Amino acid sequence: MQFIPLILLSLLSLTSALPTGISPSSLLPENLSLIPRACATTCGSNCYTSAQISSALSAGCNYVTQGSTAGSSTYPHVYNNYEGFGFSVSGPYYEFPILRSGVYSGGSPGADRIIFNKSCKIAGEITHTGASGNNFVGCTGTS
Repeated sequence: MQFIPLILLSLLSLTSALPTGISPSSLLPENLSLIPRACATTCGSNCYTSAQISSALSAGCNYVTQGSTAGSSTYPHVYNNYEGFGFSVSGPYYEFPILRSGVYSGGSPGADRIIFNKSCKIAGEITHTGASGNNFVGCTGTS
């Protein structure tokens, strides 16, 4: 893993000498999965950064504050915590989809959710991935 920063540093030093029409990104290794990502949480196989979580929280909280929902969906809506997660903030809780790309605005919500309270304090992240029926299991860091 130590060779990757050296490769990237070498590539960056070459970018100033690149001919017109060649982008620096075309020089990067095709398999960037070797470079570790900063996952704030992982839901199933989905890695979410703190920025993605923050964006979902901000959007969900704005909808709750305005008393509205994303598009013609029902999100955010009250989350009853039937699974009994030990959240560190008090309810009532709301659930809102987390997406791998962008912020949820309606349509299919996917499997992953952020849970927050009316004060817009994050309670945790949960997913349908790996759960039976319509239940949820905790993403990393939520139990």
